[in-house]
Amino acid sequence: MNRILQIILATASILFFMFIFNMVRNKRLELKYALVWILTSFSFIILSLFPGILTFISYVLHIKEPVNTLFLSILFFLLIIVFTLTLSLSRNANRVKTLTQELGILKAYIEELNKKDKAK
Repeated sequence: MNRILQIILATASILFFMFIFNMVRNKRLELKYALVWILTSFSFIILSLFPGILTFISYVLHIKEPVNTLFLSILFFLLIIVFTLTLSLSRNANRVKTLTQELGILKAYIEELNKKDKAK
């Protein structure tokens, strides 16, 4: 891997890690969502500091250039992040549906109680 690319990747990964850490510390991002980003930044820090790992992975996967392996790994991590966000979105959609149904039942119950109270 090119030395300039190593420096850029390491610097960007460290800055990104500091940004995520600051977001968690200021309670703008929950830790459970930040873990994927933290693991991603750590893995890119390791790949930039030890380019032999990337070269070995390129050799094993029969990829000609280690830079292409880097782009492939970035794509892989982004797919993982999108998948985890999709799972979270799906869970939250189910929770919203359940809460909406419970709210409708409670409103109907309150209206029924109000009608009985007015009838007395």
